[in-house]
Amino acid sequence: MSEHSRAVPLSMGGANYNIIDEEKFNRGLKLLMESIDPSARSSFFCSDNLITWNRNLSFLRDEQFVKTLNSKENTQEETAIAWRTYVILYFALLASKVPGDFLELGCHTGYTASQVIRRVNFKSLKKKYYLYDQFDAENFNPDMRMKAHNDPLMYEGVVKKFREYSFVSIIKGTVPASFKKGFPETVAFAHIDMNHPNPESAALEKVLPRLSKGGIVIFDDYGWWAYSAQKIALDKIMIFHEYEILELPTGQGLFIKP
Repeated sequence: MSEHSRAVPLSMGGANYNIIDEEKFNRGLKLLMESIDPSARSSFFCSDNLITWNRNLSFLRDEQFVKTLNSKENTQEETAIAWRTYVILYFALLASKVPGDFLELGCHTGYTASQVIRRVNFKSLKKKYYLYDQFDAENFNPDMRMKAHNDPLMYEGVVKKFREYSFVSIIKGTVPASFKKGFPETVAFAHIDMNHPNPESAALEKVLPRLSKGGIVIFDDYGWWAYSAQKIALDKIMIFHEYEILELPTGQGLFIKP
C-alpha cells in the first residue's frame, strides 16, 4: 500500500491503574516501543489499562470529540477514559433514534451524561434523561465509592450542572429502591456503572423488559477482571433471557436488543 493513501498516524497516552511501580512500567513501555516496527510507533495508544498500536484511533480524528477531550475542565481520569466515552457517545447517537428515554445508572459527577447531551443534541429530542446515584459519602458502599463521593456537595454540584435542562431528572438514592422516585416506561439507552453486582443486576432486571427493540445498554465495568463479580451476575440474567453481552477491548460490555 502506498504511504500516500494512509491516514496520518495518531497516538495518545493517559492514566493507567493498578500500577505499583511507575518506573518499571515506564521502562517496560519504552522497551515495548523499541520492539515494534518504527512505522507503528506513531500510532501508539496507552491509557485506561489498554495498550495497543497500529490502530487508526478514529475517535482522535473526530474534531467535535477532540475539542471536548481537550477541555481544561476535564479531570485526568475523564481524559484517560476517552475511548470509553467515545463508545458511549457513538451508541447514544444510535439510540437517539430508538423509542424511549435515556438512563445513567451511577451518574457520578454527571460527566458522561453531559457529553451525551451535547453529542446527540438532546434538547431536540422528545426524551427524558434519568440520572441515578447514591451521592452519599457517609453511607456509601466502599466497592462503589469514587473520589468524587467524598465531596459532601456532590449532589448539589450535579443538580447545578443540569439545572438548565428540564428533560433531566436527578434521582438520589440506592438502586433499585430509588426507582420508586422515577423510572421510564420505555428505555432507548442505558449506561450502567455502579461498580457492584447487586445494584447492577437489579437495574438490568428493571431495564430489560422496558428496553425497546434496537435499544442499547452499555456496562462500564463488564470487561474488567477486578469487577468480574458483576460480569458473572449480569451473565446469569442475560442467559435466562437468551441474550448475550459483548465484551469490548475498552473494558465495557455492550448489548443491543434484537
